[in-house]
Amino acid sequence: SLEIPAISVVSVMPGASAEVVDEQVGRPLERALNIVEGLETSTSTSRSGLSNIQLGFEYGTDLDRARNQVERAISNVGTQLPDDVEPAAFAGSVADFPIVFLAVSSDEELSSLAADLERLTVPELQKLEGVRSAEVSGGPEQVVSIVPDGAELARAGATPADIRTALEESGGLVPVGTVDDGGTTVPVQAGSPLDSLEAVGNVPLPRSEDAPGTGGTTTIGEVAAVRLADQDQTSITRTNGEPTLALSVTKTPDGDTVGISHAVEEMVPALEADLGNGARITTVFDQAPYIEQSIEDLTVEGLLGLAFAVLVILVFLASLRSTLVTAISIPLSLLATFVGISALGYSLNLLTLAAITLSVGRVVDDSIVVIENIKRHYGTVDLRTDPAGAKRRAILGAVREVAGAITASTLITVAVFVPIAFVGDVTGELFRPFALTTTIALLSSLVVSLTIVPVLAYWFLRDPRLARRRRAAGARPAPWGAGAGEAPTRMARGYLPVLRGTQRHPWATLGASVLVLGGTAALLPVLPTNLLGDTGQNTMTIEQELPAGTALQVTSEQASRTEEVLASTEGIEDVQVTMGTGGGLSAFLPGSGTNSATFSVTTDAEADQERLRRDVGEQLDALDGAGEFAVRGAQGFTSSDVEISVSAPDQDTLAAADAAVVEAMRDLDSTGQVTSNLAATQPTVVVTVDRAAAAERGLTEEQVTGSLAGTVNPLPAGSIDLDANSVAVTIGEGRAVEDVEALRGLPVPTAGGAVPLEDLAEVEETL
Repeated sequence: SLEIPAISVVSVMPGASAEVVDEQVGRPLERALNIVEGLETSTSTSRSGLSNIQLGFEYGTDLDRARNQVERAISNVGTQLPDDVEPAAFAGSVADFPIVFLAVSSDEELSSLAADLERLTVPELQKLEGVRSAEVSGGPEQVVSIVPDGAELARAGATPADIRTALEESGGLVPVGTVDDGGTTVPVQAGSPLDSLEAVGNVPLPRSEDAPGTGGTTTIGEVAAVRLADQDQTSITRTNGEPTLALSVTKTPDGDTVGISHAVEEMVPALEADLGNGARITTVFDQAPYIEQSIEDLTVEGLLGLAFAVLVILVFLASLRSTLVTAISIPLSLLATFVGISALGYSLNLLTLAAITLSVGRVVDDSIVVIENIKRHYGTVDLRTDPAGAKRRAILGAVREVAGAITASTLITVAVFVPIAFVGDVTGELFRPFALTTTIALLSSLVVSLTIVPVLAYWFLRDPRLARRRRAAGARPAPWGAGAGEAPTRMARGYLPVLRGTQRHPWATLGASVLVLGGTAALLPVLPTNLLGDTGQNTMTIEQELPAGTALQVTSEQASRTEEVLASTEGIEDVQVTMGTGGGLSAFLPGSGTNSATFSVTTDAEADQERLRRDVGEQLDALDGAGEFAVRGAQGFTSSDVEISVSAPDQDTLAAADAAVVEAMRDLDSTGQVTSNLAATQPTVVVTVDRAAAAERGLTEEQVTGSLAGTVNPLPAGSIDLDANSVAVTIGEGRAVEDVEALRGLPVPTAGGAVPLEDLAEVEETL
């Protein structure tokens, strides 16, 4: 469980330019969020249709409390935001990211499939132990579409803005007090909710005094068509070439990732059967296989280390009893380590298991020194008289002799690891369990070697001279107490000449040591340096970036070319592509926008991942007119990117400085791809209303802009409850405008008839 002290506030505003998003969403939100307690940094990024505000806090901040404050600040500023903008806050916890991504397709429409998933699949997944949420994304949302009839609307003397006003003033329930009914106090409320399309159509419109006709009430249904329709698509998701919906499953902080993954996998056939209509559920991303493989590898390595450690001890001690007494320190030290891990609240994960694997060989060092010295002391005492007392004195003397040395040795090693626990930022959060696990294992081994090993030696070790007397068939046994004068062993005969040589030439020995140290230091610049490097997962991410302003359908066509390349590449198993501006976690994708596509690729686990990524990159770069590509391996929450912030007093200076920095970075040999968010700047059409010309025709500036907004894009008009679901209401159906000239010629309804927009406003294209 890893928490990064960061919260992102994401707001989606489809169709809005970066300037509008910044002015109407980014700035108000950032002002409101700057009062959150403990906030260190705040960065607001606004681009076409999307606002993303990154909030940074100190490490150790209670993120739950911080998120509550962020959501309270968002609710306080909600009245200042556009009606169709709903900011969402995401905390920087690993538990917030899905552990399983599923792609769902069927023979029915995506809107119907999304409804079935919400009704049938999501409740079943949320019943699983440890599952916090299951969310469906990528489906077109339905809206109550009110499409005015221009002639009828003009005859009624109304505008689309009047329809929105009528809806805002209708459908509310207002408490008006209480009445006494037979001794019972009954609350009274006035109003009737809008809970059906018929109710929306029956809402009366405010009638203008100058409107033609004989009087009476005009309703929305008389001047407009009211129907339930799919909202315009702002994002596209495909899996292996088929339109799909995304189903993500997240876990609680203490949930078992592997257990949840297996449970979801077992449920897939039943979920497909419940959905019917040929539903197919494909696993696009799953954390469990990589975790299981890594745990298995570490477990095998740890067991092999344990086996080889025991084997080496047996070879050097040449005694089965001594080997068993020494080897007992491994499971005892690891048992104490598991207790410590549990007490600290850590789990068995890649880092704690790596620390345990590293410690397997080190935890026997102290015990080897103790047992070897006990054996040596056994050979120097007379065990024929008072064997128990002599044995105890030999053990106590042997342990006392080396206790200081092994304690110092262990504490020196601990002193290397303990400081890692105090490192800040993400590195400390990541490696603190590793450092503390290693420290607990080493300290446990020291305690075992000074307490349990001597006791086991007293019980199980024999005088080594007895074994030598048995081996020396017929030879005269060495007298008791003669161990000190025995001939050196074979190993001693091997290293004694080296020891004498280094003592005779101390300066040469020191010089050689300095050379080794210098050579080690000289190798450091050659080694690559990063946090985690390639994690080895069989996934990759591909980002396809097209020129700013590229339409979603054009991006979809170019993404299809990329899908064809990936489908024909050996080693690629599943491909999911997401395009456009979406809410939720999709807003964190590097290129969320209509001009970008992000591919999540699952590869063959046995393939050479680095070579496969290189081959894919070369094939994609060969595509003509498909934009720029960036191919990355799975890096989890880490990144190999270096971000440079450039600021300037005006836009022209900023553009020049940005171009200079980008060019300088591209000249570096170590850079793979250089991008700038300033490059995403796209032309914007600015409509400036002539207030005097509008007033001559009985219109205000707000009425002209409202009419234009309702013509080009549906005009948001709140929401109503249909079948217990909140459904947005829009006015107008939008009209495709091919160019600026077509925009100038758009008709604007007035009391005297429709006039082209250019008669009421100046329309120009700017950068």
